[in-house]
Amino acid sequence: MAFLLIREGVIEAVQAELVADHGANADRATGLRERSMMKMMHARVHALNQSSATDLASLAACYGYALAHDQLFHGGNLAVALITIELFLTLNGYMLSADDTTCFLGLMVVADGELSAENFASWIRNHIVPMPPKAG
Repeated sequence: MAFLLIREGVIEAVQAELVADHGANADRATGLRERSMMKMMHARVHALNQSSATDLASLAACYGYALAHDQLFHGGNLAVALITIELFLTLNGYMLSADDTTCFLGLMVVADGELSAENFASWIRNHIVPMPPKAG
């Protein structure tokens, strides 16, 4: 099954909005360190999405790992990683069951290089649930 993916440009907009909203030095904190790394992340996600063996957690981890571990932006990488994971899951009808503190602690371990992408996917797999049905 192919999952809905996040379009290029959306993650950059999320990061710029975070920096603007939270008062970081916008001149230093906004923007990508290197555009090619963002393009590589999107290419990996698209390639994984074509595999019949790929699950939602593996794709969410691909986004989150690149953003948290590879530090694609000049600032706000962990927050952007969490928002991106949550956005991706929501697009596909799921959500994280862990609270924000637990998620940030997990992302800090990823950022420090203490958790592989595969183990991060397992962590996500253990912390996702279907979104509740909309009241109608």
